[in-house]
Amino acid sequence: MDKVDKGMNRRRFLHAAGTGAAGVAVAVAAPASVANAGPVRKAPGRDYDVVVVGGGFAGVTAARDCRKNGYKTLVLEARDRLGGRTFTQKFAGHHVELGGTWIHWSQPYVWSEKERYGLEVMGIPDGLDANVDTTVVVANGERKVFNAEEIVPVAEALDRYFADASEAWPRPFDAKFAWKELLERDQLSARDKLNKLELTSIQRGALDGFLAAYGHCDISNVSYNEVARWWTLPGSNLFAANESLVRYTFKDGTVSLINAMMEDGKPELQLATPVKKIEDKGDHVIITTQQGKRITAGAVIVALPMNVVHNVEFVPPLDPKVVEAGQEKHAGAGVKVFIKTKGKAGYAGRFMGLGDSAQPISVVLTYAKADDHTIYAAFGSDPNRFSATDKAGVQAALRAYLPDAEVMECFGHEWTTDPYSRGTYCSYKPAWFGKYYDHFQKDRGRIIFGQGDHGEGWRGFIDGAIGAGGIAARRVKKLLG
Repeated sequence: MDKVDKGMNRRRFLHAAGTGAAGVAVAVAAPASVANAGPVRKAPGRDYDVVVVGGGFAGVTAARDCRKNGYKTLVLEARDRLGGRTFTQKFAGHHVELGGTWIHWSQPYVWSEKERYGLEVMGIPDGLDANVDTTVVVANGERKVFNAEEIVPVAEALDRYFADASEAWPRPFDAKFAWKELLERDQLSARDKLNKLELTSIQRGALDGFLAAYGHCDISNVSYNEVARWWTLPGSNLFAANESLVRYTFKDGTVSLINAMMEDGKPELQLATPVKKIEDKGDHVIITTQQGKRITAGAVIVALPMNVVHNVEFVPPLDPKVVEAGQEKHAGAGVKVFIKTKGKAGYAGRFMGLGDSAQPISVVLTYAKADDHTIYAAFGSDPNRFSATDKAGVQAALRAYLPDAEVMECFGHEWTTDPYSRGTYCSYKPAWFGKYYDHFQKDRGRIIFGQGDHGEGWRGFIDGAIGAGGIAARRVKKLLG
């Protein structure tokens, strides 16, 4: 197993390793003789034309594209693996993704990359479609079981909740297109909007769980505009949301796409190399690593998560609003856990559980099945309410939905304490569009920003990261010629 990221809780990580997770899939650097093959460096007197800081999907996409544009390119990644907040592992004999997981053809960037490299995807278990056969809603101390036909009141409640979502997001890939309407709703949290509706306790509880999974936080902390964006992107209905958000995964893990991109572009790579300082000198950039190594480049692409980018020293300094947002942190700060239970799933077909904010688990769904066990993927809004590696705590939370569940193993990654993420997928807080939107992704001289936490469309997803990296590479091409 790979080394643990420095600064993480090693005891918990080792405990997790003992629960059955093994075989971390890691993209590795191409040999120097291969990585250096191809176009000659364009900037005499510089170590590289382009240095990319951050080796998640945004950074790897940017590096591949820069390399294909003829630039000598280096990726600096603080972790001892690539992938950022995607992390492929083996758990109980199954591929699992501890971070970003699902993809769909409605997500244009990631699906086109899957097609480019001929990567296989797999669907949800047992050949099921995106419809959920059994839904359990836990709300206000009540547990109610619905079949596919009986769930209509919950679907109707979602339609009512998102009735005006398309007014703010008529074009979800262009926030400025309906900017006035977006700002009119900017102060609203997802809970503020929920409190405006007259609903049954079961409807309210189901929406609470659904929205908590969207924001990966208590729904008081996430902007209504954010959850509305999630709803409109796939087509503004429950079937389309399930189809695009929790159906297809890479058969060989998200790491298979990272590896394909690296092999295609062949940028140079230095792992376990966190960056301390980035200085724009006017005609070049100097990058200083925490180990004290200085690297010169014609341009730098910064592809770090927004919650940690301010930990790097920038000269000239970062926009104060970017620092402020990073110190405040985005809303995504929940927990994701994979759970192996004894025996085949208690409900036939596909199962989903939705719970109100009293439940440690907001959403749980079938991930994989076998004759002697079932794997569930579960999301909670607060990692302090249970640990992804605490079998007893996870079992207690799961039994709110599946009273007879016997947890054999459970596993997750502590993204909120990971020093190189400090959060999960990015969700903006109330008032963030008006306060910060115009400050994100703004280049400063030869320092180009290509962060997956910002941008349009499927921002916060694998798709959004790939899009942000590709756009940053185009801006570098315009800068360097």
